[in-house]
Amino acid sequence: MNTLTRIALLGDVANIRQGHPFRGAIAAVPEGPVQVIQLKNLGADGLQEREHLLRTALRTRKPPDWVQDQDVLIAARGNHALAMLLHNPPESTVCSPHLYVLRVSTPDLLPAFLAWQLSQRAAQAYLRQQAAGSRQQSLRKTAVAQLPVHVPPVVQQRRIVSIATAAQAERRCLEGLIQIRQQEIAVVAEQMLQGGGA
Repeated sequence: MNTLTRIALLGDVANIRQGHPFRGAIAAVPEGPVQVIQLKNLGADGLQEREHLLRTALRTRKPPDWVQDQDVLIAARGNHALAMLLHNPPESTVCSPHLYVLRVSTPDLLPAFLAWQLSQRAAQAYLRQQAAGSRQQSLRKTAVAQLPVHVPPVVQQRRIVSIATAAQAERRCLEGLIQIRQQEIAVVAEQMLQGGGA
């Protein structure tokens, strides 16, 4: 391990809070002023269905804790504690209570690096081990806060994030090529099976 890398507890380098405390099911309000990020909106490549987030209205006395650019979201429920970095989320957006919002509180940790690290094998193994419940697994905030986080020099963090971003772009490109090839095969197969030849 790099001697310049320090190890800290996640709760010491980021503020951790649970998503908005909705009571019961979140009521959909088609023209509602508030948007809600749910578990299904988390993806390895970022926010999924960004243009179609659930809309609702909140009845709270105090202003809600809106999500912000560079917040890291992590699933509090489910079998996979997917972590995702938020890039310029829509205004007036909250998270469902099934998500934790992590806001980095120290200048020597990049939010993008934290999101990447939380998706790696060691962090995922820790979070799986800490998950409670047999049918619906869930993570306690205290367990998330105790997660050991490696904090290498910022220049190394930037390098790792750059490599990871390039690998994601490459994967998206390859998946696109595979999809095109499958469509070509489907067209050829349909022509052959209808007796039209190739």
